[in-house]
Amino acid sequence: MPKLTKSEIDAFLATAVIARLATVKPDGSPYIAPVWESWDGESMYIIPRGKSKFVEYIKANPKVAVSCADDINPDHSRVLLEGTIEIVEGPVRMEGLGLELGTEMVQRYSGEAGLAYLEKTRDNLRYLLKLTPDKITSWRGEWHQRYAEDK
Repeated sequence: MPKLTKSEIDAFLATAVIARLATVKPDGSPYIAPVWESWDGESMYIIPRGKSKFVEYIKANPKVAVSCADDINPDHSRVLLEGTIEIVEGPVRMEGLGLELGTEMVQRYSGEAGLAYLEKTRDNLRYLLKLTPDKITSWRGEWHQRYAEDK
């Protein structure tokens, strides 16, 4: 179960992998939302809609985890980020850094159709969230030795 190098993590998170954002509801139960992400090598950005339920959970408890998994390729790369997420701005219309990151995301995840969608919904309110992880765990391939049966 080898770890990914920093450059492998950066390359993996630059793909159209769907991130799963885990938050905690006020009653203590978990909540997971699939999201698009943008990774700059140090922080992950997420741009939820203005009425996304999980933003309310983040306001109450900003401790989150984000799981990114390649479920298609045989090496099954995985990256888990843990830390405190911050609300950079929002809810606001798409402009500035949010628009720049949103444009990159829609091109990567949806191509030209994504650009048309972004233009059509640009005035809709969104948040800009930033997770600078305290901990990054990565792995791929075979089981880690700690899971192997004693022989």
